[in-house]
Amino acid sequence: MKAPKFNQITALLVLGAVGVWIGLGEFGSSASRPTPARAAETATAVTKKVGVVKVAAEPYRRTLIVSGRTEANKTVAVTSRGPGIVDDLPVAKGSTVPAGTVVARLADEGRAAALKQAEAQLAQRKAEFDAATRLTETGANPRLNLSASRVAVDVAAAALELARVEVDKKTLVTPIAGIVDQIPVERGQAVGDGRLVATVLSLDPIVVAGEVSERAVVRVVVGRPAEIRLVSGETVPATVSYVSRSAAERTRTYRIEVQAANPDNRIAAGLTAEIALPSEAVSAVRLPRSVLALADDGAIGVRWVDDAGKVAFATVELLDDTPQGLWLGGIPDGARVIVAGQEFVKPGETVTAEVFR
Repeated sequence: MKAPKFNQITALLVLGAVGVWIGLGEFGSSASRPTPARAAETATAVTKKVGVVKVAAEPYRRTLIVSGRTEANKTVAVTSRGPGIVDDLPVAKGSTVPAGTVVARLADEGRAAALKQAEAQLAQRKAEFDAATRLTETGANPRLNLSASRVAVDVAAAALELARVEVDKKTLVTPIAGIVDQIPVERGQAVGDGRLVATVLSLDPIVVAGEVSERAVVRVVVGRPAEIRLVSGETVPATVSYVSRSAAERTRTYRIEVQAANPDNRIAAGLTAEIALPSEAVSAVRLPRSVLALADDGAIGVRWVDDAGKVAFATVELLDDTPQGLWLGGIPDGARVIVAGQEFVKPGETVTAEVFR
């Protein structure tokens, strides 16, 4: 039998020493026992650090923007009240006229003669009635004849009134003040009953009409101030004058109207415009979009740090989205809102807050 070699003996001794060391628990106790440096790191990791800003709530009016078009405050279509021939057009298209202005005259065509005849007949019937009355008082005329004479007077008076109406029909006037927008007839043209002769627009005040959704209609109140923004970039102060109480059947939207002063008629009808409708002022803060977070139930809000250093969650209402940030309602005044590190903390967790300026 050969004697073991020196290398083999050395290996056996090393293995035995390792086994004794492991058996005494030195390896496990050394690995599991935290060093003073590691213990300090563990204690520090318990409290997370977040960046916060202290917010100050301020009154804010959110604005509802509605697309619309300018319209005339009043539009009157002046039409003929009977057949005739256009004899005169004393006003021109585009001219500004007061109420009661004659915009067209029809040819007489015997109307004046018929009026004179009716006046003469009424005068004759009245004279006959006076004579019959005197004769009846003396007993020379039966009372039945007096009644017939009175009826003749009434018939002549009615005929005179009809003749006057026919004379009035030849003069066509505008009942409102405004701009003569259209005159679709010419002198000498024959027109029938109800034919359009002129269109008159009243542009002061100017009206801008638009449509709002069923959710937004509650924010539009008659009498509240508004603002009109024209395509030229000009803004004009206005007032809400009408809110429909019935939705359009197909779009489920509600018609609204605002009015603005237009004394020189420089704002025409039919222009594209925007209506800015500010609502009542509410308490709000402006914050960057990155602060928004979702709660476990899906609510949108922000995380903030209370006086005890714990994370809290506040559900917010998005009031407006501007280039400078979001205007949010529902955040307590003076709250320390987390703007950095909010993704790594949860409500109820204690944190160290570092205020950002």
